[in-house]
Amino acid sequence: MNRRVVTVAFEWIGAVTGLALAVWCWNLAQTTSEFGPMAPGEPSYEGTEYSGAWIALAAGLVTLAGLLAIDSVRRIRPGPEGEPAGPAPLLEELADEPPSPEVLGAPDGVGPAAVDHRGAE
Repeated sequence: MNRRVVTVAFEWIGAVTGLALAVWCWNLAQTTSEFGPMAPGEPSYEGTEYSGAWIALAAGLVTLAGLLAIDSVRRIRPGPEGEPAGPAPLLEELADEPPSPEVLGAPDGVGPAAVDHRGAE
């Protein structure tokens, strides 16, 4: 087994564990209390309290599980030459000369050129 396969396996284990813990935290966030009638002949009622800390922890665990799943797919999926996907090349590496504002999608007059401060005193 190579290192990439082991890493992907641990990421999937972490993602599934994170989702299970998120469900557990979400269930702990709810507390239901039953209250008796306020006056004779009135119905009793239930109140539900939600704990924001447990809900936030559950949301964080779901986010973490999603990131682990995305990263594991990125590690498995081959790149264009059949190799594992790597970081994208920088824009400067793609061209011999610096990119123009049109290539970058910047409007005219925006860029590293000198700025004319008319009327500034």
